[in-house]
Amino acid sequence: MIYRFFALLVLLIISGIAWSSSRDWQPEPSAVWPTGPGTGVLELRGDYLPDFGLKVRRADAAQRDRVRAGLNIADTSLWLFMPFGNFEAFSGGEIGLTTDLSLHHGDRSLILSDLRLVPAEQDRIPVLQLADSENRHLATVTHIHLTAQPRQGMVTLHNADVIATATLADILRQPALEGMPIGQLWLDLGLQVPTDADTSGRGVDFSGRGLECEDRPLWPQDGHEVNVQLIAIGNVAGQGFEPDSGRLKITPAATLKNIGEADVPWFRQFVPAPQSLYPHEPRDQHPFLVWNLYRIMDGRIEQLAASGAKHAFFTININCDLNCANGNILWPGCEDIYGVGNNNDPQYLAPRAEIQASLGLWDSCGSFFDPDCSGSQPSCWDDPNQPGCAGQWKNRLLVNPEALDHGSSGAEYFLDAWYVVQFDVDIWKTMGYHRINPSQGGAGGYTFGPLGPFRNGPPISEWIVEDTDDPLAAHRVITVPPLTPNEPYPFNMPQGHLRLLAKAEEVDVGLWRYRYALMNFDFDRGIESFALALPEEAELVETWMGGPPDVLDQAWSATRRGNQVEFRGAPGESLPWFTLYNFEIVTDAEPVVDGGVVMGVPGCRQPVAIQAEVPAPGPAPQPGVLFRDRFAEC
Repeated sequence: MIYRFFALLVLLIISGIAWSSSRDWQPEPSAVWPTGPGTGVLELRGDYLPDFGLKVRRADAAQRDRVRAGLNIADTSLWLFMPFGNFEAFSGGEIGLTTDLSLHHGDRSLILSDLRLVPAEQDRIPVLQLADSENRHLATVTHIHLTAQPRQGMVTLHNADVIATATLADILRQPALEGMPIGQLWLDLGLQVPTDADTSGRGVDFSGRGLECEDRPLWPQDGHEVNVQLIAIGNVAGQGFEPDSGRLKITPAATLKNIGEADVPWFRQFVPAPQSLYPHEPRDQHPFLVWNLYRIMDGRIEQLAASGAKHAFFTININCDLNCANGNILWPGCEDIYGVGNNNDPQYLAPRAEIQASLGLWDSCGSFFDPDCSGSQPSCWDDPNQPGCAGQWKNRLLVNPEALDHGSSGAEYFLDAWYVVQFDVDIWKTMGYHRINPSQGGAGGYTFGPLGPFRNGPPISEWIVEDTDDPLAAHRVITVPPLTPNEPYPFNMPQGHLRLLAKAEEVDVGLWRYRYALMNFDFDRGIESFALALPEEAELVETWMGGPPDVLDQAWSATRRGNQVEFRGAPGESLPWFTLYNFEIVTDAEPVVDGGVVMGVPGCRQPVAIQAEVPAPGPAPQPGVLFRDRFAEC
């Protein structure tokens, strides 16, 4: 007991020095809370680790599925730094645990017994290092959702990714394992709250702006601007091949930060906030994470696949300017992280089409999670394939592996992610991307090591930059005006955003190819037609239209009428949000200075058409001619 007291005192001094030097603030000794005995679960991904030549065993039985094993927690002396009841960091100690799991690769094996979890920090985020009895650092436990419950004397560390280290990869002689998420970890521990601890939840203003929890939350509906930034895409993981189609599942990790004035609601679906806390509808408002895969090859950028929508449900609130002790609100300056395993959780993945992207709204009644409008969703822990759960393959990004096998011929691949956040004032900061390197190992599994830095904005900028000075190329950012421009924020938000990229190139003497990449980001009505002028005397040699095969059922028809070419989808079909479609023609008509295209919009609300000036074989068609019937109907 005396040793424990002095060890705690030393750790307090150390942590206090660190905090006072970095944030000019000295914590009270009662801000360090020790954990107690508890339970835990370790999951190893027996579904996709065999793709890398690994075998997962539990006791003596080989596993070919997601394997969840209960943990025997032998000892816990983990300490949490909890000023005012807000988790800020680990303050030392460790957790001892044992399992009956093991990993095998060829003649190599790793018995996962007699393990320890030791606190550490990675990229300013608290993590735990998983070490064995020989003190070898086998894995890093990251993206931890930690929730303290002082009144119940409990703390949960849930949904954490278990990331293999170079040491583990070397032990098993499989280099592809380094940096790979190989499973998840859940811990439920006792929590000893000092009798003099301050659990008020009031925050320390680390920003110097005079922020106080007493005045919060500040909601956007009251005029406070939302501005969230995606600051990192971490691991990008291949998570196995769909049995029927052979398509590969790809999932990223993501980290974001609240850089705006407003607090952001983060309430889990079917768990509404008290009206006294969040008096707006729906009261289970939360952001949505979506991601896409792209390829630039042979002069064309294409979207290869699209994810469903991950419903966010909790924020860890780390590295905050002000933390007011509620994990269902993203406070000012706070960061939040979701790992690969969590972004693949069948409890939270649903179709994109249910969401109004421009408004960041979703109605639970009649949704994928709740088709019968019962007002609840079943737990997907025991049966991830039951109604209301996404199983292992629904609402995922799934791509044909053959589409990834062109890197050696000069193809470039990009994966982006976007947090759809209600009333966000700058969607280009809320999204970002990495160039990735799809690489298949000898046993068939894919890795996706990033080849370049993380960048905010959309990866289509890698095909044509926004401010290009090439007279034969263009990158147009299109903001669809609000229907209520005279209303105050946030009721004057645009109807949506699109980008149109264009390139003209002479492919033979007197023969020109015109390429157009049209991406709809959050224009809910979408685009139902794409038309460009073509002189009557010009020859139309070729047309082509494409999009991600998991979104576009069949190519839009291309029709030439007089002096124009129009691409149009089937009745009722339009370009969905956060999706890229391609339109191309080959003709003997040269580009004109005032060239352009017209895009048709479904419905009678303004606009019914959108024009853009880009390289084209003729002046932009006149909407009045193209949509005469529409104007008559409206």
